[in-house]
Amino acid sequence: MIIPILYQDEHIVLVHKPSGLQVHRGLGSDRHEDFLMQVVRDQIHEFIYPVHRLDRPTSGLVLFALNSASARSLQKSWQQGLVHKGYHAIVRGWMSQPHGLHDEALDDPDSGILQAAQTAWREQARCTVPFPVGSFAETRLSWLSLEPHTGRYHQLRRHFSRLHHPILGDTTHGDRHHNHWMQKNFSWWRLMLFAHSLSFPHPVDGRPLSFSDTVERGIQPFWDVLNGMATECAVIPRDSQPE
Repeated sequence: MIIPILYQDEHIVLVHKPSGLQVHRGLGSDRHEDFLMQVVRDQIHEFIYPVHRLDRPTSGLVLFALNSASARSLQKSWQQGLVHKGYHAIVRGWMSQPHGLHDEALDDPDSGILQAAQTAWREQARCTVPFPVGSFAETRLSWLSLEPHTGRYHQLRRHFSRLHHPILGDTTHGDRHHNHWMQKNFSWWRLMLFAHSLSFPHPVDGRPLSFSDTVERGIQPFWDVLNGMATECAVIPRDSQPE
């Protein structure tokens, strides 16, 4: 397995993580399976330090530090809110307003303690496809841009499940009827969540860095298929305001 490297210097390396690959080995991992840290370490022949992670089914940008000082600096930037992560997602239904901020605490899976969690979202497009799912004669779906302001466990997936707009393909927090529909009709098995952008200050000189993941088209191919058969579709104007 070769992991695409989007940027590397003597302090950091930024890579593309494919869907289905864990960032690091955890509980329940198969000791024979690959994980991202190991593959990148062996590929660049350097020890690497994790500073954040993506869930196994999520694809997109992952940043590693190449020394402990850079790791500490990046973690400080995360704590100070200087890092911005952008995601694309396809969710069930249409949003009631074009953009918003979901502020709902989430429990830590280890301690059970509630932690503050915020996710900004913007609806970019919506469509209706002529396929019945559950009790609905047609299926409404939305394409969202997401920016988590915090980094809690399964934050995006849990927040949109609680908003009653679960992300397609989420087998833990999602809607099984829509997941089955997606798999049966389109043979798509992945989570419709893609970490497409990452901006942060360089850990040594502080210069602003901003990257977009261009290795794959993420979830765009599935959205293109949906739009090709849609009975109704719309792009949401950028300057739309909540009602």
